[in-house]
Amino acid sequence: MGDRQALPLFEDIAVVRSRVSERLCDVDRVVAVMSGKGGVGKSLVAASLALALARHGARAALLDADLNSPSLAKMLGLRGQPLRVGTSGVRPVQGPLGIALQSMDFLLQGEEALDWDGPRGEGSAVRSALEDAALGGLLGETDWGERDVLLIDLAPGPDRLPAVVGLLPEISAALAVTIPTEVSMLSVERSVRRACEAHVPMLGLVENLAHGVCSRCGATAPLFPELALDARAAALGLEVVARIPFDAALAAAADAGRLAEGSASQTTRAFDELAERVLGFRAGGDSW
Repeated sequence: MGDRQALPLFEDIAVVRSRVSERLCDVDRVVAVMSGKGGVGKSLVAASLALALARHGARAALLDADLNSPSLAKMLGLRGQPLRVGTSGVRPVQGPLGIALQSMDFLLQGEEALDWDGPRGEGSAVRSALEDAALGGLLGETDWGERDVLLIDLAPGPDRLPAVVGLLPEISAALAVTIPTEVSMLSVERSVRRACEAHVPMLGLVENLAHGVCSRCGATAPLFPELALDARAAALGLEVVARIPFDAALAAAADAGRLAEGSASQTTRAFDELAERVLGFRAGGDSW
């Protein structure tokens, strides 16, 4: 072995699952927000949905499970906030409308990037296990408290949902976010199939950037070539549960960390309707 550093030791998965289960005992439902690929606005959807849930009176929490590129803290104006440790665990950062957020962003310094592999690549062989351990730590060390909904904003990719399912005692449902393009739908279809294999109830498909809205007259127009998204969703046994228009003001607010200062736009109303769908979802015909 020479002077190669020893590989890290990992806790047994059963121990991690038990700790996560204890932390989530007062969380009514866990909903994963996933996508097949990056660049479809999944994190913006997750953050905006959490705000909409809070506007409906739900006690909402967010976990930014994109460990390498966390963005929720930026959108909600919470970057640089310190994590505090209480008698019952690490406290999530309190955001607008009472949303609780946990993110790797709070553990990094400035623009520091995560280095899973080490200076000589010694961690490359166990990178997946390192990521799962970090995610299990964020879930299992955080004092989530009493929450109606915990939204988990997953990293892009079909493999991300099964990895989280392995850590959770139960997952209530998943939302798949796509844009109306063939490339995006191809990736989403793979993610949905993986979700079905993991026996995760699918709440439905969210079509982001469904159309553009004129800031002057309110007229709408498609941003992408026409795609029969309803037919593609039906082929997967899903329903398109929300169509989110592009809103330049909302995108600018997210970049400025003021996502909570949304106006009464078509986009805001679309997220409010999606929040109602989430709160009223019945998996397999049974109530939450």
